[in-house]
Amino acid sequence: MAAVVVFHAGAPAWLPGGFLGVSLFFTLSGYLIASMVLAEVANHGGVSLRGFWSRRARRLVPALLVAAVGITLMALTVEVPDSTRRDLIGGLTYSANWVQIAGGQSYGDLFRAPSPAVHLWSLAIEEQFYLVFPLAVWLVARRWPNRTRTALGLGSCVVVIGGFAWAWSVNDGTVSYYSTFTRSPEIAIGVLLAVLTRSSRSATLRPSWWSEIAGVTALVVTAVAWRWSHVTDPWVVRGGLVGFAFVSAALVVTAVRPGVFGRALGVAPLRMLGQVSYGLYLFHWPVVVLLSRPRVMWSPGPLFVVRVALSLVLTVLSYRLIEVPVRNGRPSPLAEPGTAIWAGVGSLAIATLAVLLIIPKPVPDTGPDQVAAPALLDPATAATATTVGDGSGTTAGPGTPSSTTMPGPPVVALFGDSVPNWLIRQGAAGLDPDRVRLIDGTVEGCDGAEGSPVGRAGTGVVVSVPADCTGWRTQYPPVMDAVPVDSAILMVGAGAVLDRQLDGGFHGPCDPVARRWYRADLAARLEYLGDHADRVVVVLPAWAEDWSGWVNPTDHRARTDCVRASLEAAVAEAGPAGSDGKAGTGEVGTAKVDVVDLGAELCPDGPRDCRPVRSRDGVHIDPDQAEPILRWVVDQALP
Repeated sequence: MAAVVVFHAGAPAWLPGGFLGVSLFFTLSGYLIASMVLAEVANHGGVSLRGFWSRRARRLVPALLVAAVGITLMALTVEVPDSTRRDLIGGLTYSANWVQIAGGQSYGDLFRAPSPAVHLWSLAIEEQFYLVFPLAVWLVARRWPNRTRTALGLGSCVVVIGGFAWAWSVNDGTVSYYSTFTRSPEIAIGVLLAVLTRSSRSATLRPSWWSEIAGVTALVVTAVAWRWSHVTDPWVVRGGLVGFAFVSAALVVTAVRPGVFGRALGVAPLRMLGQVSYGLYLFHWPVVVLLSRPRVMWSPGPLFVVRVALSLVLTVLSYRLIEVPVRNGRPSPLAEPGTAIWAGVGSLAIATLAVLLIIPKPVPDTGPDQVAAPALLDPATAATATTVGDGSGTTAGPGTPSSTTMPGPPVVALFGDSVPNWLIRQGAAGLDPDRVRLIDGTVEGCDGAEGSPVGRAGTGVVVSVPADCTGWRTQYPPVMDAVPVDSAILMVGAGAVLDRQLDGGFHGPCDPVARRWYRADLAARLEYLGDHADRVVVVLPAWAEDWSGWVNPTDHRARTDCVRASLEAAVAEAGPAGSDGKAGTGEVGTAKVDVVDLGAELCPDGPRDCRPVRSRDGVHIDPDQAEPILRWVVDQALP
């Protein structure tokens, strides 16, 4: 639990593998629940379903309801993603992991703080286990009372093997990470551990040197994984969590044996943390989301302390005032198993209905509104809307309309992803139509890469590709053929920072596979643009702010450097230097190719000290700064 809290509440680089604490929790939960159920079977010849489910209801439902109230208040008082309503309903119905798989989110939501209820997916998998496992044991104990352990052991092996095979074969990181079928092996390994240790209980209670070595080794492996793993690592969604679960099992089995290792893990602070771990998991994430930029602009150290302190206060209050009394059967009717079960189910149903009625249904987010802009040309109507040209009185080059044009302001076509797309929507009104005419070739969430490979955000969420993101070979011609284009601007790179699905796997921009693919794609694009315009301008992307980590991986600055290097390399390979001999220039056909640096414009003092013009999400330019930044970009393409 501590690893998960540090992973969420601390700086991204502190413990990037802290998400693996959830995997350890799965394995530990499987072990503890299976041990209790097997003990009940051994003592009573079976398992009481009413007794089991009533204990789970008294243990889990009260704190979840308190968290739901807090998240609902957040949704009504502060800006949260549209997915909050959906995620909270999934949490209250214990289907949140499947909601994550089935539900998409708007492109803008990717750059905002995540939903304060998104963490409920892991509890949903736990609850599904609590529903199915005791029922399976009850059936087996009734049919084969003396072979319950054997049946559970075999069943656990089937779940582990089947889940691993599914995770290895599925070509969807979201399904692999959130699916019950692919995450249940981690719980099943805990169940298998309980079966094995239960069969030789006396041996497990004696200290041994090998168990101490195994425990220390497992602890070292776990610490290394927590420190150096990332949620975007391919092994995480390709069955590697099953292997990590075996390491977790070694930790668990050593911790429950007498010895130095067990005593070290049983110190009072860790025992107390274990007692309140469920509530801490519930409350810490909404606190992290609430105390995030742009609401709170603190440095990572003090922010971490405040987040953890507030989470602990809420956890202890809930534990003392609500969870413990209900668990002990107060009010008194809850002491009866049947009443406790129906009270739990009924309260969850009422809470779900309340969320549906109280939290407004989200309105589809289409990004910033397009402001009326006289200088902006619509490619579909540009040829008839106005007569423009390059000032020469002749057509501009291959691929343009064949009719002769009259002199007019230069025509600039801008291509790119959401960064220039939002710039145009919010800043194009400030462009002078007598000085330049701009054609919008941008698509939100799409940099025009051939094949439109999907990306994976820093949180592990696969970023869906818009329907109109079909690749530059189909996106660019309608823009370049609308009217004669004097200059074309290629402003991409924000999306390329993410892992992208290439050659059957996800690869970051510094990976040789991605670098080769991206450079080849850029070279082909530059060749096309150079054949259809007199000048091509390539804009190097700026480094994102640190707190853009909701969408960007923790090493986003290094990744941005790799993207910038690929763009510069593509220009250098395009052809010989231009006549002015400037660095960062080249030629494609008869067109001159220039490189301009948005990073230097936004971050003149280096990648870690950028101008405060991206307070919205650390990636996109603020609305009040869109006009001057867009003007600067367009000016780079003018004579």
